[in-house]
Amino acid sequence: MLGNTVGDGARVAVVGSGISGLSAALHLERAGFDVDMIEREDRLGGRFGVAKLGDRPVMMGGKNIGRKYTAFRTFLDTLGSYRWEPFGINTSMMKDDEVLTLDSTRRTRSLANIRKMGKPRDFARLAAMAARIQSDESNKFLGSKYFTELARKYDHEPLSAHFSEQITNTLLRPMTVRMNGAEPDDVYLGTFGTNLALLLDYYDQLVDGVQPALEAFARRVNVRLNTTVEGLVVRDGRIAGVRASTDGAPAEELPYDGVVVAAPAYAAAEIVRSELPGLGKRLSEVRYNPSSVMLVEYDRPVFTSTVRALAMHDGGPCSNAGSYGMNDRHIVRYTFSGRGARDTELSTEQLNTWVEQTERRLTRYLGATRARPLNRVGRIWPAAYSAYLPYHGEFLFDVRHAVQQLPGLELSGDYLWGVSIESCTRAGNAAGQRLTEQLTGQSAASAPVRK
Repeated sequence: MLGNTVGDGARVAVVGSGISGLSAALHLERAGFDVDMIEREDRLGGRFGVAKLGDRPVMMGGKNIGRKYTAFRTFLDTLGSYRWEPFGINTSMMKDDEVLTLDSTRRTRSLANIRKMGKPRDFARLAAMAARIQSDESNKFLGSKYFTELARKYDHEPLSAHFSEQITNTLLRPMTVRMNGAEPDDVYLGTFGTNLALLLDYYDQLVDGVQPALEAFARRVNVRLNTTVEGLVVRDGRIAGVRASTDGAPAEELPYDGVVVAAPAYAAAEIVRSELPGLGKRLSEVRYNPSSVMLVEYDRPVFTSTVRALAMHDGGPCSNAGSYGMNDRHIVRYTFSGRGARDTELSTEQLNTWVEQTERRLTRYLGATRARPLNRVGRIWPAAYSAYLPYHGEFLFDVRHAVQQLPGLELSGDYLWGVSIESCTRAGNAAGQRLTEQLTGQSAASAPVRK
């Protein structure tokens, strides 16, 4: 029987080492638990996408950190001190043959460009939602009261039905494709606050990437790589461990007092299905879309200081091409997602072909001569982005109710608070807090945290 001392020697597992799992594990470690981080891949970080471009460490996935990402910045501060460089907001869209740029350092011009993208009714609706987000932080995340009410009224139709075609193509599509790998007719108004919040922040990135923080994490928390969790172990109506296979060996039972499943919804569904079939079915309804990224280093800059990225909506597989950093305009990050990149057998060869096609488009759109490539690295995610669900607030209610039926289990992931790095960090923190309260009988607010 567990006592009332925080941690109390209890062993817990966190399944999945994306940021939602990392934050849950660090929260539990700081509360005094013996934590195992279980990851099926050969490295930590999930969709951070840690890799190397030549000799340079890079991040193929999420790397831009908002100034308002307080939970994630606190997570990093707990692990060490890391160098930042500004990234801002700089993205351009094509309207007819005109390049319209949104730049956080040029707000007047950006507002003028936004006005060219749609109709007055569009801007009135966006402004009303932006005001709600600015006044209440909860509206940045899934399941807020305001956006759940919008969903009840409007989620019988997709997002694209509520705005003009003009602004849907030029402004909304780059937002939904970037965050959800989804077209505006694939997503819904009730979750759009997570997208719109992107435009209301200013961004930095880590000079040395996230790898130093991952290394610091691994010095604090026990990490089991190349280990796949196949199911839960339940005894006497509560969690007793997990069934896991390491390096392809037969699965074995690993005993734990509590488990946080911090995996994408489709993976979490498979883990919980045998013990909680209703929850497994509900989780499997969440839609995920593929995405591929290619980073290419060139012999000279491709973009300029005023145009550092270009969102594309001409039906091709490339949804966005942009500079890796504010001063790294010779490194271009090509993202292939959305409808034009689906239903294709993805391979490195296919990505190289798409890059060549996009290089020609950039030359045409930006009026620049083609640069010579020096190094490249690619990553393919068959299920990269959560596109959520219509009436997502109701889905979250069902999930919370189902999880409460199995003591010792908590969930975290991109489908609970949102796909942004900040949303996933908060989801992990919340799961860690709930499990701490379950296993110790103390409220998360009163539980001491180890420095």
